[in-house]
Amino acid sequence: MTSTGRVRRSRILRDFVFVLHLTVGAAAGVPVLVMAATGAILSTEGMVTAIAERRHQVAPPITSDPPARKIAPAFLLNVVREWSAELESPFVATDLRYRSDPQAPARVSSGRYRHVFVDPYRGEVVGTANPTAFYEEVREWHRWFNVPGRMVRDGRAVSGAANILFFLLLVTGPILWWPKQGGRRAFLAGFLFRSCEGRAARDNNRHRVVGVWSILPLSVIVLTGSLVSYPELADRVYPAAGQALPTGGWPGTALEVSAEPGTASEPARVESPEGASEAPPSASDEDDPDLGAVLRSAEEWVDGWQTLTLALPVRRDGTVEALIAGGGRGRPQMTGVLVVDAASGVPPAWTPFSAAAPARRDREIFQHAHTGEYFGAAGQLAAGIFSLGACFMVWTGLSMAFRRLRRWRGRVTAANPDPASARIQS
Repeated sequence: MTSTGRVRRSRILRDFVFVLHLTVGAAAGVPVLVMAATGAILSTEGMVTAIAERRHQVAPPITSDPPARKIAPAFLLNVVREWSAELESPFVATDLRYRSDPQAPARVSSGRYRHVFVDPYRGEVVGTANPTAFYEEVREWHRWFNVPGRMVRDGRAVSGAANILFFLLLVTGPILWWPKQGGRRAFLAGFLFRSCEGRAARDNNRHRVVGVWSILPLSVIVLTGSLVSYPELADRVYPAAGQALPTGGWPGTALEVSAEPGTASEPARVESPEGASEAPPSASDEDDPDLGAVLRSAEEWVDGWQTLTLALPVRRDGTVEALIAGGGRGRPQMTGVLVVDAASGVPPAWTPFSAAAPARRDREIFQHAHTGEYFGAAGQLAAGIFSLGACFMVWTGLSMAFRRLRRWRGRVTAANPDPASARIQS
């Protein structure tokens, strides 16, 4: 094949890719812009929530030995129940969360977005927080464009399609951005912003540069988002991905714990100090319908835990599920579920993340990779920055597309003038 033939074929391929890129961008631009903008907002949720909780820090009592003990969970729940008696909407506790930080308050939640913070040492309500109510609405826009409940499935399908189309844009973009000539210097120039004359050239340069720096992280965000939007696709991917994704990181494997007295699974008992009858009941009381034994067993089960969440109410079989996490909210490998007998505090079973069903493990990892939480605070920040980059790419891309449309309409009008106006001019 001659060089002229190769150039011609390359030009035809490039023109085809350009038309495909332009058409897909025009069709998916607005949905992708909405998803990218809401994704950037959602990336700040963890930081905002942490700041909100930090405002309610408590001062633990100054004691020498042993350390200050926490009030019994049942007493904290009763404090919240009395506090919420005059609220318009009932506050039904669904979980009670503790953090290993001694200055962190206990958090009683009603559902996912209503929280009350309580001093775990004195039994006083120290504040409330509902920062995620705003984020829940943003999340609904991000996942299914905030459509009515009966149309959620359709909205989720549209968001999934937008993810796939955006991935197609990311794949075809480098073909168009690759310099036609100039070699290495021209290639490296595509990584840098430069001053350009004219708005069109400036948009083109910024569109390319942001795309070059964002293509890999945005591909991860888009592909993991597609798996969340299309469960059928995810069911095919999870079995294969499960062989490669890490599942360790938290000690132990699934096991049935011995409930015989004297074994390691038997919770340690701490004698009540003098005057305990005059103070609020503590988590070390012997008679334990107050979930104190559950709390102690969960705290002692594994070293290095950071958050401990008791699911409420007590199950019909008299047990309580305690979710123990040793890492941040984006590290599912560092979690496990301990089932504890509410009366005795003896844990009959422990299920770490590595022993969960493969589909559930992979779903958790992909969801946290999509938000960037899997890589910690830096990952969340990066996900927010690259989401903003996606907004910028879509905005400049649509701007160039509309500008090209106006030029095309101008050429069509010039080539085919209106007959009526032509008669008037004559």
